[in-house]
Amino acid sequence: MSSIGIDGNFFENVICAASSHFCSAEKQFRFPLELGTQRPPSSQWTVTGAGSAILSKNGNGPFITNITPGKIVDKGIKDSNNMGSAMAPAAIDTIITHLEDTGRSPSYYDGIFTGDLGYIGKEIVMEMAKSKGYNIKNNYNDCGVLIFDKENQDTHSGGSRLCMLCFCIFWISL
Repeated sequence: MSSIGIDGNFFENVICAASSHFCSAEKQFRFPLELGTQRPPSSQWTVTGAGSAILSKNGNGPFITNITPGKIVDKGIKDSNNMGSAMAPAAIDTIITHLEDTGRSPSYYDGIFTGDLGYIGKEIVMEMAKSKGYNIKNNYNDCGVLIFDKENQDTHSGGSRLCMLCFCIFWISL
């Protein structure tokens, strides 16, 4: 959205920032910590983290050359502890729409990243991409998988609350 504002001459510079905190998100969105409830294997752990980037009308790059806004794709998943399954259809819809709109193949990109799908959602995205004729296995990953060590930290399906955080982190790493 910020790049659209810059392109439309509404802004010269925009700071994009996002943050999340494990304890505040757990209290608000999941089981209150005080209850000490068990998490199902499909659940994810909220990341405590922050990221930011400055977009500017001026400079030497990198540049945002295309955007592909996502849309809601509801496949009727009712389990609120399985965010990966619920969000994977929208993620793959956005990825494929982008590839078709730009005429690019997945191999054009060094990396294709989603932010909140975790292990379960990542597998669904790769299967859905394959069923639609796209092989993204070599350069696709989910930040919810990358942020934690599933085995040593027992984070079940990985991390969450990363959509904007991963944008900021990967924008900066360019």
